[in-house]
Amino acid sequence: MSSVERVVEQSLLYDYYGELLTKHQRRIYEAAVFENLSLGEIAEESGISRQGVHDLIRRCDVKLAQYEETLHLLEKHEQAMALGESIEKMSLKLKSLYAAGKPDRPDSQTGDSRETDRVVSSEEETLDELLKLVRQLLEEI
Repeated sequence: MSSVERVVEQSLLYDYYGELLTKHQRRIYEAAVFENLSLGEIAEESGISRQGVHDLIRRCDVKLAQYEETLHLLEKHEQAMALGESIEKMSLKLKSLYAAGKPDRPDSQTGDSRETDRVVSSEEETLDELLKLVRQLLEEI
């Protein structure tokens, strides 16, 4: 995992579970992760050793990861976001199917009934997929 990916992961876990840390832990963790201060700078500012700062940051990382293992809030959020994106795509597909004056949509009175059946079937399948995604999202929430 690259250092950028690690910071992103730490930030996301902190967003969800940071309030479960003590005020002291939050202050030092924020200085290390968000302010990118060195261990020496944090140690001097906090009045503890560099080793103490290092250990505290590692313990916070472990705690945040344990909270996620137990509660899965970040995982559930990512799943909900993916479902939301899928719903958005389905909505756009439906919008295109129902677009006014769509040239390839046959007129039910003058067009080929097989083509009308194909379009209606596609619309029904899209609606079924959208309904399924909405139900999944509601279960996640």
